[in-house]
Amino acid sequence: MGAIYTEAQKEATRRYVSSTDQIRVRTDKGNLDFIKAHAEAMGETMGEFVNRAIMEAIYRDRGEILIETTHSDEYDISGRLLLSGDDHYEIDYIVDGVRKIKKLEEQKDVPSSFVSDYAWMSLENEYENELLGGE
Repeated sequence: MGAIYTEAQKEATRRYVSSTDQIRVRTDKGNLDFIKAHAEAMGETMGEFVNRAIMEAIYRDRGEILIETTHSDEYDISGRLLLSGDDHYEIDYIVDGVRKIKKLEEQKDVPSSFVSDYAWMSLENEYENELLGGE
């Protein structure tokens, strides 16, 4: 960033901050460098790593497995395809600041070679349902 903080930069920062939630985390002395080094080794920022670790722990605690992260360029929205404990796929995504987790097809009903396309199509279908206000 240059020496002058422009109005456009201020506005971009304001939009970014208003589109996110903030969590403050404290850890034992000595952990910070360890965590930073791991995040860097994974090619992530600290924030990216902490967010991934939180989501993976939540999914694991719920008995779900993260299958794939997917993105729709058309709607500029990302989601995660999960496998639930009862062998159903679920799509986890956020619309207008609200997290949605929707149960989809049973795993046996989706050919393994189609899982990536299924994740992307499910994300777009669920987002379109939200836009249209119904199922």
